[in-house]
This record gives sequence, structure tokens and C-alpha cells, in this order.
Amino acid sequence: MASTAERSDFRRRSHRLIEDLMPFPGRLRLSLSIGAICAISTVLSMMYHFPEAAIGCYLVIFLMRANAAENVVTGIGIIIAVSLVVFLLIGIINLTIDFPPAQIAAIVIASFIFLYLDSATKAGEQAGIVALVIAFVLTLLGNVPIGEIATRAVLYAWAMVFVPMAVMAVYNLLFGIPPQKLLREAIAERLEKSADVLEGREDAREKLMDLIGEGTAEQEKRLLLIKLLSILRGPAYAFLERTQSHSYRLMLAVSALPEEGPAEEADPARQRLAAHCRALAAAVLSRKDLPESEPVADLPVEFKPVAGALADISRVAPLEKGAPVDDPPVAPDIFSHPRHLHFALKTTLAAVTCFFIYTAIDWQGIHTAMITCYVAALGTTGDTVHKLVLRITGCLIGAFFGLLAILFVIPQLDSVGGLAFLIFAVVSLAAWVSTGNERISYGGVQIALAFLLTVIQGFGPGTSLSAASDRIIGILLGNAVVYVIFTNIWPVSVKDEVKRRTAAAIAKLKSLANADQPVRQASTGLVASIQTDLGVIREAVDMASYEPRHMRPGKTERETYRSDAAMLEDLSLALYFRPVVDDETWSRLAVAERRIDAGETAATDETTGMEEAGTGESR
Repeated sequence: MASTAERSDFRRRSHRLIEDLMPFPGRLRLSLSIGAICAISTVLSMMYHFPEAAIGCYLVIFLMRANAAENVVTGIGIIIAVSLVVFLLIGIINLTIDFPPAQIAAIVIASFIFLYLDSATKAGEQAGIVALVIAFVLTLLGNVPIGEIATRAVLYAWAMVFVPMAVMAVYNLLFGIPPQKLLREAIAERLEKSADVLEGREDAREKLMDLIGEGTAEQEKRLLLIKLLSILRGPAYAFLERTQSHSYRLMLAVSALPEEGPAEEADPARQRLAAHCRALAAAVLSRKDLPESEPVADLPVEFKPVAGALADISRVAPLEKGAPVDDPPVAPDIFSHPRHLHFALKTTLAAVTCFFIYTAIDWQGIHTAMITCYVAALGTTGDTVHKLVLRITGCLIGAFFGLLAILFVIPQLDSVGGLAFLIFAVVSLAAWVSTGNERISYGGVQIALAFLLTVIQGFGPGTSLSAASDRIIGILLGNAVVYVIFTNIWPVSVKDEVKRRTAAAIAKLKSLANADQPVRQASTGLVASIQTDLGVIREAVDMASYEPRHMRPGKTERETYRSDAAMLEDLSLALYFRPVVDDETWSRLAVAERRIDAGETAATDETTGMEEAGTGESR
């Protein structure tokens, strides 16, 4: 029986991998854009002899998004942040240039501070990048002991970041995809996925749930950028703001419907609603007037929320004020929860360990080990190991491409243009993977980084196989050190993440339950935030299989986590759509809250109590 479950899990993952590699609107354009930016950045770095062009390209691959406005703001923000860091580094150099122990202390302190901000604030990856730049530059001081040369090395490190970020910003200003177009595509996708579920298409409900689990944070970020940068105003902005909210409400209403049979068996009511979804999607994409919603006679009561959402989209109904979504830029437990402290300490320890290893054996060629530590660490052990598997796989693929290039392509190149085209081709291929779901994206990032580190050596194309192998060994060493530290020192199980997200979802559900009916029905943003928490729970449970056996929750426990998430989802839909919060709903909320307060695991007998406290919405 266990083997059957394992085969089923393997088939599910294989199916997901194929889906993650399939094209979607804008994926090819984004992949080619990343390849072009990396090629241009590499050519500029070689022309002006800026070091470590590969790391600069890594930043592009890691930070580039489909949203042109976000890329421009991110590029400028990173340039400003690194410019400020340069002044800080020059001061640190003057204080520590003759004292190697002081340099190590500076690396540890700076790394710890910015990694703490990485874990505890919305700065996230950007703070981690600053930690990487500071640590990387300070480790070079042992090779350039003269103060003036060291200062020049810092300025070159600034250029290493400035060139790719500036190219990314300018490229997106000229050729990027504007956020309003991405919003229209997102709204149309929600309508199409809702139509698929209404028609009973295979795997449509699972895809819809994945889309619901993404929440509305990304779309709201796009709306915020449109507003702050004054890209759209008036009715054009109101149209996107309203249809974005109503289309998410539509997905929630469709997800609350009972399961349907094959597509050909869908009843007429479903077919008519699905046809209207597709007509709206086509109108949104073509920027035409939205078709009016036609009343359906004798519409069953369970379809009325779907019909209502479609009617609101058709007439671009104004948004009512719902319950506020508490999403502060700083984590509420920034100083109280030890996970932020542990993450910063573990990542810093991994990076410093790698530095000591390659310094002690005098093997500077594997300095990529330290870089890897900053980009391979994640909160939970399951996430970190999953990322490690992706990075090792991506590293080997990228190294293979680099080896082929060194042996057969680079000797034939007679200009920097030929190298640029080579980089464009391989990085675009890697970007196709990195622009996919997070389940595979880190593999694409590592393919590109390993390839670039292999073929770019110094200020030109590399032909040394030993230099290439050194860098690959460094990447593998960094991954190994991260694995050992994160699985043995303060390991964070997915159980902790599930409990934290479940507590957050229950708190939001209570806030929703305490609101009046009009406020509840207008609280799409709060419900989307709850769905995001539940989506993270499902992803965390999927990551559990990557944890070491001694900390991995059993299959029964993982299934119970999934069923608990489904139950909380039913509660959120009941609170969102039902006119009255009945005793049954309050009872289920109370049981869930008691479980969390008691710190019980999902596998306890009270799980049955959560399910028996009410029937909930049909899924």
C-alpha cells in the first residue's frame, strides 16, 4: 500500500513538472528579455573590465519579473541600496584593512543584520542581496591589502551590481510589459479557469485552487505601481481595480460549487455561466466593452454567487469597503520569535564556514561556495532541501552546457558579439525554467549561474577547464554546508510553518466572522489573504517529503494537514457568502482555535471534532 502511495505521489510530481515547463502567456518574451539583458550586461562588463559579470547576471535572473514597472523600481532601488553600502564598505575597509580578524567580525555582523531583515521584513531577497555583496567584497580584502586598491575594488563591486541593474531598468522602460497589460491577462486567466471548472474539465479544479492560493497580493502590487507612477488614472484605473477584485470573488464562488462530472455532462446552467466567463475574458484581453450579464431563468441557489460575481464584472460594479487586511512591512514577531534569529545565524555560519574552508586550503577558485550559501537558504528544512536538490540539478546541467561551450563553441568565437549570442541563448533557456512555478524556478536560476560562472572567467570568455571545475565544486560545497547546518542546527519543520499559517488564517477568519454581513461580502482582500495562507500550508506539506526522516511528518499527518486546510477554506467561503454566521460556523472556529492554542498536532483525535462540528460548504 505504501508503494502504491509513493507511485501516486511520484506520478503527481511528474505531472506537475511537465505542467510547470509548459508555456504560458508572456513566458517566452520574459525568458528572451532576461537572456538579452544578461548578454548586454556581460558585454559592457567585459568592455570596461568590471569583475564577476556572472554574479551581476545572477541578480537579473533572480530579480527580473514580468512587470516592467516593478523591474524599473527594483533596479533603481538596488542601485541606491548598493551605492549606500559602498560608502559603508569604504569606511569598514579603512578601519579593518590591517586587521583580518576585524574583517571577519565585520562580515559576520553585516551578514547577520541584513539576513535578519531578510527573514523579518518585506525587504526579503533585496536585503539578502545586500548581505551577499558586503560579505563578498570584504572577503576579497585579503587579496588586495593596500588601502587604495581595496577601495577601487569596492567601486568595481559597485559597478558589478550597477551595470546589470541599470540595463534591466532601461530595457524594461523600452521593451518591458506594462503592469496594466499583466493585470488584464490575470483577470482573463481567472475567468478562463473558472469557465474550465464550470464545464467540468479535467484537473480544472486543482488549477483553480492553485490560482486562488496565490491570493491578490501580486495584482494589488501592480495596481499600487500603476497608481504611484500615474500610469493610469480615472475610469481606466477603476476598471482594473474593480474587475481584479470581482474576478477573484468569481473564483471563490466557483470553488464553492460541488464537483462536476466530465465536461460533456455539465448542466445547461453551468454551460451558460462558463460561456459568459469566456466572453468576458475575450473582451478584457481585447479591451472592448464587456458583454452584459444575461439573466438565467430558474438558476439553482448554489449558482447565484457565481452569477452575481459575473454581473459585477460586466457592469464594473464599485467596490464596497471590506474588513482591513493587516499586512505590515515588518513581521509582528520580529523580536519575539526566534526563527528570524536562527535563520540569520545559520546562514551567516554557513557562509563563514565556506570562507574558512577555501581560505584554509588556499583554494580561492571555489569562492562560489560562500555565494551559494546566501542564495540557497530558506526558512523550513523542507524548503531548503528542495531548493538544494534544484540547485544541484541545475548546477550539473549548467556545468554541462558550460563544458560543451568551452570545448566546442568558445574556441570558434572571434568577437565579443559571438559570446553575447551564446550567453543569450543559454540564459534564455535557463530563464524559461526560472520563470516557472517556485517548484522549479530555482533550478533555472542555478542552470544560468553555473553556466555563466563556467564560461566567464576574468574579463573574457573562459577556456580553462580547471577554473570552471573549481567554480562548480564551490557551488556543490556551498550546498553541502547549507544542508548540514540547516538540517542539524535549529531545524525548522514544515509542522512549524503549518501551525503558524494556520493560526494566522484562524485569526483572519475570526476577524471576518465578527464583521457585519455587508462588510464580510466586501472583504475580498481579507479572504484572499486567508487563501494565501492556506496555499502556503499546502505547499509546505508538499515540501515535507524533502525533510530528513526523523523530522518528517507521516503520511497520515500530512493528509490531515491538507484536510484541515480544506476545512478552513470551507469556513472562509461560508463566512464570505452566507448572509448569517450560524452557531455551526462559530463552533468549528472555536475548535480550530483551541487546537492551535493547545499546540496540538494535526493528527490528534480532535481533528475528527473539527470535521464533525459541521458540514461546511461543498467543495
